Amino acid sequence: MSTGAPLRLRNSLHRGVEAFRPSGSAGGEVGLYSCGPIAFASPHLGILRGYVCVDLLRRALRWKGFPVRHAVMITDVVRARVPDDVDPELHVKEFHDGLAALNVLPADHYPRASEYVDEMIGMARELERTGHAYRLGSGLYFDTSRSAGYGAIARMHLEGQRDGASAESVPGRRNPSDFALWRLTGPGDDPRDTARTWDSPWGRGLPGSHLPCSATSTALLGAHFDLHTGGRHHRALHHVNEIAQSEACLADGRPWVGHWLHHGALTHDDRPMTRGTAPHVADLTAAGLHPMAFRLLLLRGHYRRDLAYTRAGVAGAQATLRRLLSRRGPAVPVPDVVTYEQARLLLPPDDTAALRALDRMDAALCADLNTAQVLTELQEAVRAPDLTDRGLGVVLASADALLGLRLTTLDPGELALRTGELPLAQRRAVEELVAARAAARARRDWQRADAIRAQLSRIGVAVTDAGDRSDWTLSRGVPAPAESEARP
Repeated sequence: MSTGAPLRLRNSLHRGVEAFRPSGSAGGEVGLYSCGPIAFASPHLGILRGYVCVDLLRRALRWKGFPVRHAVMITDVVRARVPDDVDPELHVKEFHDGLAALNVLPADHYPRASEYVDEMIGMARELERTGHAYRLGSGLYFDTSRSAGYGAIARMHLEGQRDGASAESVPGRRNPSDFALWRLTGPGDDPRDTARTWDSPWGRGLPGSHLPCSATSTALLGAHFDLHTGGRHHRALHHVNEIAQSEACLADGRPWVGHWLHHGALTHDDRPMTRGTAPHVADLTAAGLHPMAFRLLLLRGHYRRDLAYTRAGVAGAQATLRRLLSRRGPAVPVPDVVTYEQARLLLPPDDTAALRALDRMDAALCADLNTAQVLTELQEAVRAPDLTDRGLGVVLASADALLGLRLTTLDPGELALRTGELPLAQRRAVEELVAARAAARARRDWQRADAIRAQLSRIGVAVTDAGDRSDWTLSRGVPAPAESEARP
């Protein structure tokens, strides 16, 4: 049985595309770790874009027959003050709901950083014992001059490295690039800034910015694992410091992680999306746009490149998705497919059109997750006059396994761009926004309440307040998505 093309992925560590070969160090599974979201802010579309990119990797590994163990850490240990009215559990739920809406395969582990503080302290103690860390009055710091390959993933030299994790001045720091493993709290600190702190051999405090990822990933996936993902912005500092502290702690002369993948940003007006101004999944559905259309927009670009978000772009993707679904008639049998080998076994040798399409989609995916080419091959295949109903079903099921667009299960009626009376899905989305605004008003977060009101107004919903109650009416039809409406 043919296994198709070899899976080739760009490795940020070597700055080249190379064949992926699992190390087998995670008990026969591919160990995969992804830097996760913070628990104190709502995840917007720019944040979620990264997890769609990781999902493509997950699906590619599964397609090629690799079992995967995936961990995504939820960051609930932060140095900055967290407002009293922020509910981290609500934001974590929003994150999981957003992943589900975008059909992202769930990870095996979603650890909280706070659950692994003991492991962080253990790692920091070992680094101090071996002379890789030193104490100052403000905490424990990693000595980057002891790391021979420091900055290799970012192609930087120590002289040009940024001044630690921030531009702050740290009295007594040996090198500008040295970073905190453990930060101490002191009598002058605001108690609201130090509510989540722990006792340690160095005093009361909290871990530095990079230690949680190293300690948590190795605790769940083993000392060495295969794949580490994150945004491109992590490559220049966060991942540099993760590698340095992890390899110094292991001290076995082996790379800590074999393969690093970094994804680009989602932009609007040529700038990356930021918290407070970026749109959310609810903004899509309230405007009559389906999350799968947004996913398709992402797949039209390459995971490593920045991608511009506009509502017009999502609307165009939604129209494309409708056309693809129109080929899936009731007479087309759609099998269950998750791997290339399964797909090949479902096709008879004489179904040349389907076999050709399958191999071309496989080759495109294996060329560093070239989803734009996978989509091109899919669209050509469904238009092929010699494609049988059986072949069409296998091609659609295979594309679904690769792209996660719900091509075999999505109801085409969900993709209609309607005006006038809101359909049920959009009505629920509007009601969620109205409820979120009411909650913001209750905690006197007027800025957030005003932002949600403006967002509702742009999609044609008027809100009236009467005491503690808020009602809404559809002041006009849901507008056709416009580029000018991309920012809520």
